[in-house]
Amino acid sequence: MQRGISFRTVRAFSLVELLVVIAIIGVLVALLLPAIQAARESSRRATCTNHQKQVGLAILGYEGSQRSYPAGRIGCDDTGDSVPIAACPPGIASEKKTGASGFVEILPQLEQQPLYDRINVIEGGLWNRNVDDLGWYRDRDKCMGIKERLDILVCPSEISDPISEVYSPVSAATSSYAFVQGSLGPDFSASPNFSISTAKFENNGLFLYVIRRHSRQVTDGLSNTMMLGEAILTDTWESSNTWSYALVNADCLRSTANPLNTRPGAGITVERQNGAFASQHPGGANFCFADGHVSFLADGIDFSAYQAASTIDGEEVAADSTVR
Repeated sequence: MQRGISFRTVRAFSLVELLVVIAIIGVLVALLLPAIQAARESSRRATCTNHQKQVGLAILGYEGSQRSYPAGRIGCDDTGDSVPIAACPPGIASEKKTGASGFVEILPQLEQQPLYDRINVIEGGLWNRNVDDLGWYRDRDKCMGIKERLDILVCPSEISDPISEVYSPVSAATSSYAFVQGSLGPDFSASPNFSISTAKFENNGLFLYVIRRHSRQVTDGLSNTMMLGEAILTDTWESSNTWSYALVNADCLRSTANPLNTRPGAGITVERQNGAFASQHPGGANFCFADGHVSFLADGIDFSAYQAASTIDGEEVAADSTVR
């Protein structure tokens, strides 16, 4: 007897069904992608917070050993040649007019003693006369030292190039953090009563040109006074921020004269520089306070409270209610 042959029909996906499956996968990916990006940003912000905290502790370590905070800018510029400045009398040597930032001073506290020794600001200076005197740059150790980008001075969310050519022919490594100089910024340059020394030597924050503040001068409490904030687009002229150089309203020295996250080049500016603090974090920026804690200040922070937190003065509006 002949056995019958049976045929099994194998059913495959139709083109329409395949397209539906692909569409569903695409929708799921689109739904999950923001969550993945948010998780990544949360991780980057946490790293940024940790970096700021470590830098803050280095500043406090320096203050503990030296009995003062580092100056925001170690040396003078040419201001004293035209306006009487007690800390910077006219006729001082070029290497005393060093633009080296306070971050250079705390390199040993950041476990960067070899780099500090290589840069050796005491002999020959650094960034002398706001880059006008380039004798220091011909020193290979100084030249290569300022090109070292320190991870601890960089926020992972910041997208700036690691090396800035803003002050060409000098090339220098960028940084995401700047000292808080106070609430006086580019707006003072626009005032008819402006003294050229005001924003540099007489501001109301912790970090000035040459002058070193003491913790006892902070009359509204260390936990209410900001030391460090964030900067963005640090490889551009509008928002230049190189860790080894300090310049009022720009590199390493910023103010709260403009609201938080004012776009570089916008607001009240001098030569397109507004000295504003800003970050790539959605909704605000990290700030390190003088007791060492780091807080995230929201974009909507009351402007008076924001400015008050940047000064050493007492009897001002507290920023606590706007910190998250």
